[in-house]
Amino acid sequence: DIYVAHKPPKERAPVVDGVAPEIYSAALGLPKGDEVTLPPDPIQEQKSFSKAKKEFEALPEVRVLFDNGAGPTPGKSNTPGNPYPAFEETFPEWPIPAKARSWFLGPEGTLSDEPAAAEGVDSYTSDANATGLTDYTGGAGPGGLWGDASQWDWNWVAPPEGDSVSYVSAPLTEDTTVIGGGAVTVWVKSSTPNVDLQATVSEVRGDGNETFVQNGWIRADERKLATSSENMFKQAPTELQPIPTFLKSDLQAMPADEFVPVTIPLYFEGHAYRAGTHIRVSIAAPNGTQPVWSFSQTQPEGETANVSIGFGPTMPSSLTLPITSEATVPTGLPPCPSLRNEPCRPYQAFVNNGS
Repeated sequence: DIYVAHKPPKERAPVVDGVAPEIYSAALGLPKGDEVTLPPDPIQEQKSFSKAKKEFEALPEVRVLFDNGAGPTPGKSNTPGNPYPAFEETFPEWPIPAKARSWFLGPEGTLSDEPAAAEGVDSYTSDANATGLTDYTGGAGPGGLWGDASQWDWNWVAPPEGDSVSYVSAPLTEDTTVIGGGAVTVWVKSSTPNVDLQATVSEVRGDGNETFVQNGWIRADERKLATSSENMFKQAPTELQPIPTFLKSDLQAMPADEFVPVTIPLYFEGHAYRAGTHIRVSIAAPNGTQPVWSFSQTQPEGETANVSIGFGPTMPSSLTLPITSEATVPTGLPPCPSLRNEPCRPYQAFVNNGS
């Protein structure tokens, strides 16, 4: 309306406000009687084009909605899973100022602020069929996954012991807000020349539950990282956003009997970890953590691999996340379940094979 038609959005506002909720409810298959309302729009309140444009351009460039699904429906009581955030923050630019914080993998499945004092090794069997291919058993059409929490049928299960490794931090001493990417860098030895690695970041809550947050993946022979902006994204890689080259000329088979560092870039997250909760990172073969898609062509093809993860002074395997001090957390833990596409399950302690 503003930049193409050069008209104030107010001219179409009554139509949008009347029709959009019905279309949204039908498309998402929300339960009967679960009404959806649009939030107030200050731009639509402006009668003139010039004022609407001025109001729009005065808004912050970036808006982050936290705990989507845990917020109250406008004008109504809260229904867990409805598409409303518990709180939001706005920022003038992207990337949002953040400091890289690393937790280091250590013995007995720990994540610590410093590398382990002694070398250690944990191992697992990389098996892409160790769990179900996806973590959701319902339909992907209207309702179900797209409805509220009463319609969800999550089946997010941990791989059997021996088919993954897991590391958990000490309780956080303060609310910790992560906005952006990050990475899991691990020292890896594989029994096969190639192996796929999946990293899963989750929050182990103080109430005994665990919430899925984000994933990252890498094929080990594609571990070569870009060092300049000459890459697929045409941007300079950083500690918080490493970028593999993905060039055929950079493919490197895993050495037969040697640990090598492999960086697993994490997809972006906007998550508030509350004080008292723990951050967990798990490493396994792909699959089992997404609702409607999975990997059908995994490495090693048609077999499993014995994978070892090293840690310690010369092998500082770590989880690194972008921590921002620009956001505050005004709400408590969201109900379990309530977050959209972030399944929540009872936490089960995990014992690694090794240290």
